[in-house]
Order: sequence, then C-alpha cells, then structure tokens
Amino acid sequence: MNTLERLLQDELNHLVDRIAARAGQETAAGIKPDLKARIERSEERLTGLRAALLDGYAEWARAIDECEDLWALAELRQQTEDATERRRAA
Repeated sequence: MNTLERLLQDELNHLVDRIAARAGQETAAGIKPDLKARIERSEERLTGLRAALLDGYAEWARAIDECEDLWALAELRQQTEDATERRRAA
C-alpha cells in the first residue's frame, strides 16, 4: 500500500468512525428510500474519486520515473561525449 492509499484509507476509516459515533444500529434500518439513494450515490462518488486519485497517482509515479530516466540518459550521453573528446585529444 503506497502513501496515497494509506492516506485515503485513513480518511475512509475516520468517516466510518464518525458515522458510527452519530448513528445507532436502528438508523440504517430506518433510512427513507430517498435518503438511502442519496447516500448510495455519495458512496459511489467516493469510490470513483478514490479510483481516479489512485490512477492519477500511478501516472504521477510513472512520470517521475520517466523524468529521472531521461536525466540519467542525458548524463550517460554527456559522459560518452566527454570520453570521445578525450580519446580524440589523446
């Protein structure tokens, strides 16, 4: 589990804790259909946003790796050019 996943899980745990502290066992059984539908939509939205954040974070990590790799390639090319110039000068 990466840092973002841990953060999102902590946030979700806090939400569940807050819900549990406010609502009794009877609350879930007594929810009106219109409110239940709104809760379900809200939970679906949370699920979608979490997935989007994780996908975005994965893309971010790939972009960081790509940038690092390109800088490493630039360094290798510079070293090769320097070595070639030294051989020519010798």
